[in-house]
Amino acid sequence: MSHQIFICFAAEDRYKIAEPIMYHLENYGIRTWYDRHKLLMGDNRVQKNLNEGAAKCQYALVIISKDTEQSMCAMEEISVIKERCKNGDVTIFPVLYEMLPSDIPYSLQWIKKFIFKEVNRHSGTLEICNHIACKITSDMIALCPYKTIHDILSYSASVCPLLHSLLCKYQGIDNNNLNSRVTMLYATYLVIIYSTNIYNNSTTHLISAIFERLFSETQLNLNIDYRELWLLENSLCLLANSYFASCTESII
Repeated sequence: MSHQIFICFAAEDRYKIAEPIMYHLENYGIRTWYDRHKLLMGDNRVQKNLNEGAAKCQYALVIISKDTEQSMCAMEEISVIKERCKNGDVTIFPVLYEMLPSDIPYSLQWIKKFIFKEVNRHSGTLEICNHIACKITSDMIALCPYKTIHDILSYSASVCPLLHSLLCKYQGIDNNNLNSRVTMLYATYLVIIYSTNIYNNSTTHLISAIFERLFSETQLNLNIDYRELWLLENSLCLLANSYFASCTESII
């Protein structure tokens, strides 16, 4: 999958914030460029991080803390990311760790023009990963023919009546009844995965990882927010697009 995230951080923040985020992302099926996993003995760590990580990844998670400005490696990586961002070649996810926006060093003030998240050692990192997964799946949907639940409903009746019926029921659930909406999305996901001839690819792997991680951790007894619902709607739309594509190929 081409949607790889480069994780930029000062060495002091590796275990406190960088690795927890990395594990959440990879459990969602999102590939990350993380130096400990990408480097071998004899590699030039700085150059490989810059040339293969910061210079090529489609997304960059930039962790800023009190130690960032003193880290030569982190600042070099941020410089590469900043230049690529000017050209529209990378999407930046800024994270402030144990730091207020007013405390961001002058050399990094430019990052405040992006939406950022503030976290500390007590707040956890799952919400950050939900934001990132929402953005990535939204970018993927932008390239698909069916971009919304409404689009899928307009096509699914003639392809899979059960899928159409489930999504109609989903649309009828009160918008504030988030747990019922999530449960219906999960049921619809299972129908597509187990009752159709959808083929396995990087997209279906990502979607399955998102749905199954959510289910295994919570058994759907969870405090949902609208961004998590957004993520699951995105995931179901991507899965439906893959399913419709497989139906077209089978006809051909």
